[in-house]
Amino acid sequence: MAVTQRLQRSRCFDEARGVGEGDEAEQIRRFYRERFLPQNAWWPILPHAYLCQRQRQRRIRQCLQEIGAGSFEDLRKLRVLEVGCGGGSNLAWLVEMGADPTELVGIDLVPERIEQARQRCAGVRFLAGNILETDVGGPFDVVMLFAVLTSVTNAETKQKIVERCLSLLRPGGALLFYDLMTRREDPGTPNYKKLTYAEFEGYLGGRRPRYFKRDYLRRDVAERIVPLPRVGLFAAEVLQAIGWFNIEATFAHVRV
Repeated sequence: MAVTQRLQRSRCFDEARGVGEGDEAEQIRRFYRERFLPQNAWWPILPHAYLCQRQRQRRIRQCLQEIGAGSFEDLRKLRVLEVGCGGGSNLAWLVEMGADPTELVGIDLVPERIEQARQRCAGVRFLAGNILETDVGGPFDVVMLFAVLTSVTNAETKQKIVERCLSLLRPGGALLFYDLMTRREDPGTPNYKKLTYAEFEGYLGGRRPRYFKRDYLRRDVAERIVPLPRVGLFAAEVLQAIGWFNIEATFAHVRV
């Protein structure tokens, strides 16, 4: 009921301001161009970004193991789609781990980021386009949806994106999800809005996610600790594992 009411409010708001899916997609493109191109705070050479990258890779590996894809042979056969792949770092890491690049597909709204991804990882199929409008193939064993829904402020569009991702999975496949979450409704901005756990679960059609909650160390803490000689990264990861200074950055996987 709560999600239905949110969808109705969002639809009325969009009708009032004249925003359709095409306009919203262009708004998201502008947001990511300003935030991620050409230089940005998420380059892995930087302390917090590097810590986040290591944790993201750790969680991807753990999720793959939990869904039964924990061996080299399993990984070689795995068909993976990443929605909002950006510069392709997650798919490139899967190739380094042993995935077959010809079984991987990435799609992103920003053509410049797709060009970066193609330069980084030959063999992977990268597409510039809207997941709601683009033929990406399939079915897939895994669909990754990382840090996408927070940049979509229209609840109806978020519902469509999640449904599209789930529809691209073969039976027994898994949606791997990551985003910034909140326990209470967040007003957000015109470009960015955290999800509540209830909202996310409402998009899943009754499926139950397996959560890894509060998974990332706060940026200010990471930037103080990671650069420390010898022990910085180790100390930051221990502190992150304890969770005292973590933010509501949450991973989950959902089986179909």
